[in-house]
Amino acid sequence: MSKKRPACAGLWNTPMVQVNGDVTTCCLDEHLENKVGNLREKTLAQIWFGKTMNRWRMAQVEGRFEDSGPLCTRCNWQSAGGYPEDKVKAWVERVRKTR
Repeated sequence: MSKKRPACAGLWNTPMVQVNGDVTTCCLDEHLENKVGNLREKTLAQIWFGKTMNRWRMAQVEGRFEDSGPLCTRCNWQSAGGYPEDKVKAWVERVRKTR
């Protein structure tokens, strides 16, 4: 029996910024498939805590990895590790309160 795939910690912990200012969700995203913005256009906070990232995070929490960024269905998520379940629950609670 395989273990349930957890939400990827990379979507919470590791914004990757390229030299040109492009921001992606993953250190393995060398082709910027999961690009979420550029620092010339928005702040890191606007990008990292924006609608796209929150939608992708919720998709991860719900196990809909195909809806959490183009790279996520083919990812070796173990590189970033799983986001701890207690932190997932706290994040979901915060997001639902702000809706």
